[in-house]
Amino acid sequence: MTRARDLSNLMGSGNFSSTTFTATAGQTAFTIAHTQGFVQVFMNGLLLDLTTDYTSNGSAITLTTAAAAGDEIEVVKYNTFSVGDAVPSSGGTFTGSINASAGLVTPAGHIIQTVKTSISDVSNTTNSSTPAEINSVYRVAITPTSTSSTILWMMNAHLNVGTATFGSFAVYRSINGGAYASINVDNGREAFRQRGGETDQRQTTIMYYDTPNTTNEVIYTPYWWRHSGGSSFYTNDNGMGSFCMAFEIAG
Repeated sequence: MTRARDLSNLMGSGNFSSTTFTATAGQTAFTIAHTQGFVQVFMNGLLLDLTTDYTSNGSAITLTTAAAAGDEIEVVKYNTFSVGDAVPSSGGTFTGSINASAGLVTPAGHIIQTVKTSISDVSNTTNSSTPAEINSVYRVAITPTSTSSTILWMMNAHLNVGTATFGSFAVYRSINGGAYASINVDNGREAFRQRGGETDQRQTTIMYYDTPNTTNEVIYTPYWWRHSGGSSFYTNDNGMGSFCMAFEIAG
């Protein structure tokens, strides 16, 4: 209890209020509603230490050592902090951290969250004309924060097909553990084809967007099939890696 009183961190009278008590002999408890962690307590102008000199429970301040008759106990209550208080009204740069889960509204068109799979160099092959999941390692699970969000799904893949073979993709999703269904039926499904006489290996990025209209978990995974031709359709045929990502974009 030897430090001088210091209110230099206050930015204006609207940020705090002060209540002063005149103690009776032996008094320890002073009833005052407050938010724990947002108070300072002074005795005769000297700042007290929380836990060492007093305790706080939200409804009262209790001194560790009883006051003498006539001691002045001042309790300064600070208003709780809000995100809006941290952002400069004009100019300046906010350098703190903001937790969107606390209620921050992300502007439309901005990315809220990103998830991705690990890079897989496992080679996969299909000769089927029926769509099938490439590999479960490419499943991306994302839980939208709003029903108005758009999900941008993408796959960076190393693909290979043989002579005059057409390879097609579709993205399937499962909502809240339900059955998988295509999000792009008859819309941009053909992703890769080989017209020439030589086998071709390429790195390709495939993207689709979706509006699942849910805040339940959504799992996206790529399906593929041989659209036509007699050769196989491969991923990672040369040992290179492929991966998938999903972005939630605010609506």
